[in-house]
Amino acid sequence: MVKENILRLVNRNDLSITGVEKVISFSPNEVNLQALDCEMKIIGRELQTVKLDEENGDLVISGVIESIKWSDKKEKQSLLKRIFK
Repeated sequence: MVKENILRLVNRNDLSITGVEKVISFSPNEVNLQALDCEMKIIGRELQTVKLDEENGDLVISGVIESIKWSDKKEKQSLLKRIFK
């Protein structure tokens, strides 16, 4: 599997992503996925999967890409750790 995330966006219509670990959800308006060290949310219209290669971690999406958001993976803390910060 690829050890880095590479995003390639062409004319806001074709998005290629490497380093994808898991597609969490996929709809014509939103794609949520887990990448190497983050979670990504792709928002758009008429989104379609062109290619999904789970073994190599490659994903290609077509449609109108409106935004791409990243969020760091956060470790879940136990209730006691949150109380006694």
